[in-house]
Amino acid sequence: MRAQSLRHSGLVVALLVAACQARQESAGPSTATPGSTPGPAPTATAGSPTDGPATTGAPQTPIPELLRLTLDASGPILTPEDGPAGARYALPAAGTRARDGRYVLVVVWFGDEQAGEPPKVTVATSRDAREWRVRETPILTDLGVGPSQPGPIPSAIVELDDGSWQLYGWAADTADQSSFASWRASAPVLDGPWTLDGDRILEPGPGRSWDSQTASIGSVQRTGFGFAAWYEGQPPGFSLRGDLGYAKSTDGLTWEKFDDAATTAPELAESDPVVRRGLCGAGTSIAVYQPQVELARDGYVMVFGGFGASGERMDLFGAVSTAGTQWTCGTPEPLLQASGIPGSQGIHTIASLPLGDGRVGILVESLGDRRSDIWLAEVTPAD
Repeated sequence: MRAQSLRHSGLVVALLVAACQARQESAGPSTATPGSTPGPAPTATAGSPTDGPATTGAPQTPIPELLRLTLDASGPILTPEDGPAGARYALPAAGTRARDGRYVLVVVWFGDEQAGEPPKVTVATSRDAREWRVRETPILTDLGVGPSQPGPIPSAIVELDDGSWQLYGWAADTADQSSFASWRASAPVLDGPWTLDGDRILEPGPGRSWDSQTASIGSVQRTGFGFAAWYEGQPPGFSLRGDLGYAKSTDGLTWEKFDDAATTAPELAESDPVVRRGLCGAGTSIAVYQPQVELARDGYVMVFGGFGASGERMDLFGAVSTAGTQWTCGTPEPLLQASGIPGSQGIHTIASLPLGDGRVGILVESLGDRRSDIWLAEVTPAD
């Protein structure tokens, strides 16, 4: 999601820094992380505070196929033409299934980067996850979080038992725009009005810890104790890097990060990642991003983005977990690569939906020529 910068024609666009991965029209997509500059893929060095915890590298034993992905290749489900006037890029920010059975997707629409207009955030609904109705009125028009460009970017949406809604997301720090924390807003109905509940509900860790630059929520699930969240964490640096963390909360505002008491190194003293780079082998050896977590029959399924040694593209991988803190890679090869999407120049942002019966819907933003579209895929347990 999200905590990355956007590039077109080889130029870093300050408007979208920290909002999206690098896009390079002339040579295909490349990627940079929050506050980073595009460049060669970094070399992971054990104990290096800039690179964070050392990469685990390729697994020592073969990875079983636990998950499979099927792309709906009939065409995109949402295009810029479905959004507000002037939209060129459709970013799937946060998805869920409402209590009445409707699918809900929060979409961030970006226009021409040269125009310098801020993105517009709208809600789309569907009965089948294929045909969508985009609501015209933007939400989050005056949330008051982070700098005006790109503003607050949603990443997870939750409906409560009374029919009200919570929206989680991330934003750059107004004073230090290389630092990223998470916020929450709430509304009585989907169309709002949305009210900010907290601008820094999940903050970066202290010092040079593994998540001391970024603590960006990517997914939230309701639990018996309240809420569970999975988030992107990054240490200081200017290159592709990052692992995925876990936090729990009774109220969705005060969060406790997962901490393994056995790890005492400075970067892991107060919290630990639950999905570390290298979990799924070489394709995830440099960085892992955008955790999308849904309930499964025996626990949780996660789809996430991974970057390998080339650092040139994000591929999608999967993992499974019983409790959400210990994850097993479920894909010996990527679930999806850009080459698997007709006409795609790269995968940019993903969101997820629960489809029922252990099936997970993945909304995939596919980069094209000065535009992006949203495609639908389905992840299921392997036979």
